Amino acid sequence: MADQTFDFDDGVFVFETVMRVRNTEIDASQYLTFEALTAQLAEARARFLFSKGIKEINTDFQGLMVDQLHLTLTSRVRAREELLFEVGVEALTDDGGTFAIKVTRMNDASLVATARQRFVNYDYRLNKPIALSTSVAEALNPQPFEL
Repeated sequence: MADQTFDFDDGVFVFETVMRVRNTEIDASQYLTFEALTAQLAEARARFLFSKGIKEINTDFQGLMVDQLHLTLTSRVRAREELLFEVGVEALTDDGGTFAIKVTRMNDASLVATARQRFVNYDYRLNKPIALSTSVAEALNPQPFEL
């Protein structure tokens, strides 16, 4: 597979959260495992959605489901390091969009990882993707910031 680089416009990131690497998330070489980083990306996404007032699954059994993950690990991370996760939405479509996530170290702002997560609005009763509701699309739509 060819190397992919993610170039993000810094204006896309509208949410930040910090997480510390736990001892249970490292492997024998004392570095954060790929699986644990993926779980932290899911946690950052869940915190972002919560901040926007979007439930994981609503009362109509509909919710956002990640169907693609593209992750580039730039630097290894040790236990007890604090990581800054910056999250935003790059593009919205009728039934979903793409989350952009950048992970950096808190102590020196060095890049750890970048990720794109493609998501769809999924109806668990119908077992298929459906159009985004107006309220979810408005909550996720990046709003330009003006002074």
